[in-house]
Amino acid sequence: MLSELTSDMIESMLGNQYYGRIACAAGSRILIEPMMYYYDGHYIYGLTRQGTKTQLLHQNPNVAFEIDEAISLDIWRSVVIEGVYEELQEEDRDYALYLLKKRKIPVFADERFGYPDVPVPADLKVIYPVVYRIQIMSKTGRCYQRHPHSKSVQAAHLG
Repeated sequence: MLSELTSDMIESMLGNQYYGRIACAAGSRILIEPMMYYYDGHYIYGLTRQGTKTQLLHQNPNVAFEIDEAISLDIWRSVVIEGVYEELQEEDRDYALYLLKKRKIPVFADERFGYPDVPVPADLKVIYPVVYRIQIMSKTGRCYQRHPHSKSVQAAHLG
């Protein structure tokens, strides 16, 4: 049976997960990608690198963000957020980096993260992370749990 998640369940899921998916669109292009995130009760924070996603987000900052949890084939929960992407600078960026200190974004073997004003060896390819947050406009959640006797009803109809 499909049902709505309570606000408390939505908050709990957002606070206890590390991975989600961000979706964005601009022009005729639609993109959805996995991301590690941090939720502080007000915003979704993330790290990325310059690329297709940031190009699309500069054109259209409206995003969807989704997390889910599958307990079994018969039990799952999902939270969807609609929000607005914002790249962070200065104190806001520093705060987000503090929250995200245990979250990583993928880098290739020959790359390392660099941070402004921190020297790096000349032989390394340095990637500077884009630090952002999603301003939450709406949150919804759903869950599904198969009714205990639905398998026997289905089997009776198939048999």
